[in-house]
Amino acid sequence: MPSTFPTHPAGILPLKLWRPRWFDGVALALGAASPDVAYLVDGSGLPVWPLSHQLHGLIIFCLPVTLLGCFLVRRAAPAIAVHLPAGRTFALRDYGALRSSGHRWWITVTSALIGAASHLVLDGLEAWYPDIEYPAHIVGFAAMALIAAIIGRDRLVRRWHGEPPPAPRNPARFWTVAAVVAVPLLAVLPFLPAAFLPHTTGVRVLTALSLGLLAAAEVVGGRRSALTAS
Repeated sequence: MPSTFPTHPAGILPLKLWRPRWFDGVALALGAASPDVAYLVDGSGLPVWPLSHQLHGLIIFCLPVTLLGCFLVRRAAPAIAVHLPAGRTFALRDYGALRSSGHRWWITVTSALIGAASHLVLDGLEAWYPDIEYPAHIVGFAAMALIAAIIGRDRLVRRWHGEPPPAPRNPARFWTVAAVVAVPLLAVLPFLPAAFLPHTTGVRVLTALSLGLLAAAEVVGGRRSALTAS
């Protein structure tokens, strides 16, 4: 199957480049990955698979998962981005501007659903043509790198969302917190149910790393907010 990241997001993000005002890029990317969030609970007996990969699951499962993800990403974006490399090729620090959506709610909702639907389409294509799995991984990585390079080269995030808001920078604290949260989670993954499934463990790895970054952003950004308030 196509990889949760970057293949699935890479398959739908060109829509954002084509018509940036019509689509919410964060919702497109997270929506494209959202059906695979069900793999977090593989082997637990919870009824989220195959629901997340069915048409009615786009509303019941994928939409709320994507909207929650959008909230968390936008909340954490400034604190994470300021701790990323400052190179101009990908302009990673510009992504702090994602704190502000700049879209009406219905743009975010429809983008989330379109992203999730694109996931089902790509999975369906691979079900029909199973030999394309590994080429699809290579194409997905290459496409995501190209999309990120185009966005960075033309500083499109700033064009779409404005200047990133100021955020505190404390690399030692940030990366320490990220490691303290992510490393123990990664360490237990081999012992979880269905850990032998690559797609399941892959999603769990992505989640562990994301939780580490989110926690670090909250600690560093939250500390600055508390100091400001006082």
